[in-house]
Amino acid sequence: MSLKSMLEAASRGGTVEITDGWTQGRAIYGGLTGALLLASIKGRLRDAAGDGAGDGADKASPHPLRSFTVSFVGPATTGAVEVHAEVLRVGKNVTQAQATLRQDGAIVATALAAFGKHRESTIVVPPRHPMPQLPEPGTIEPFPYIEKMTPEFYRFLALRQVGGALPFSGAETGDLSGWAQLREAPEEFHEEHLLVLADAWPPATIQMLSGFAPASSLTWTLELVTEIGPDTIPPEAVFAYEATTDASRDGYAHTHAMMWRPDGALTAISRQTITVFG
Repeated sequence: MSLKSMLEAASRGGTVEITDGWTQGRAIYGGLTGALLLASIKGRLRDAAGDGAGDGADKASPHPLRSFTVSFVGPATTGAVEVHAEVLRVGKNVTQAQATLRQDGAIVATALAAFGKHRESTIVVPPRHPMPQLPEPGTIEPFPYIEKMTPEFYRFLALRQVGGALPFSGAETGDLSGWAQLREAPEEFHEEHLLVLADAWPPATIQMLSGFAPASSLTWTLELVTEIGPDTIPPEAVFAYEATTDASRDGYAHTHAMMWRPDGALTAISRQTITVFG
């Protein structure tokens, strides 16, 4: 199944067949997991709008996504997964929904999504962190896919690292930066595609390890600062990325990252709690 086919299947709910090539280690890549959960939620919202025409259910049509939080409960592997979404509340300004991903009867991931309409406000705070100064994307070779050495999903994403070090290299700091892009541009760029890109980078903290040790995301929240869709983002979009390790102790690291369009507009803020076994 292609990424498009998997997202379309998730939007219908039920069984989705996860194709080979979308793993990191033994588990399905987290960005894909998040995108499938979001696609399921948006599909359920569309169904709800159609089922109740005339009784106000049309309000269930989603506003722009504002926040999306994933809890990675357990590892999911390639093959069949079951995805189910539920609308929690449709308010005047905000719609909230949740989705669950199961495999072999066990919950492997859950997500909460908040959609909010544009509102007039007297509070306007420009982003405090400008886009970092990065070389042009075309001047940097993306990480290659090397069988059994790099994550499988690298064959679908082009990550061009600028700042920071390689994982497990004993670096003194846990920060990194670079460019991220889908290798094959979709027909249209949607919020699901941003989720695929936002989780693509290795956890910034693990470059501080001097040798290999397992690490994985426990929770992940993506906050969208600008509206994402075909009218605002071209299919071949490339995003600047900068991650900072805020703190780490007791086997848990806490990071935040920002994504910008090439024109310097802040697009999203990503926050993660990472488990580190080393």
